[in-house]
Amino acid sequence: MKDETGQLRACFLIDKVLCWVDLIRLPAHETAFAITIHKSQGSEFEHVCVVLPQEDRAILNRELLYTAITRAKKHISLFCNEAIVCKTVMTQHERETGLAGLF
Repeated sequence: MKDETGQLRACFLIDKVLCWVDLIRLPAHETAFAITIHKSQGSEFEHVCVVLPQEDRAILNRELLYTAITRAKKHISLFCNEAIVCKTVMTQHERETGLAGLF
């Protein structure tokens, strides 16, 4: 982001305070655009950052989280509250194919 002087710098929110860092001070990294977990299938990244919603959603299930975690080669950062991650891990996806209704 551009800071108050217009200088391009990295910005982090730490303990509700914006901390600006010169880009030269950042470790070597590869930038990527944010993608959905579904679109990431088949891809691998050194470090994966997963941000789950604050509230329960129907899409959250253990298979989704497994897919997200297995995209990481070395590191994963998971941003969510404890209740959401527990609910996600405990929820198993049920397929809705409609085949049962045919018989």
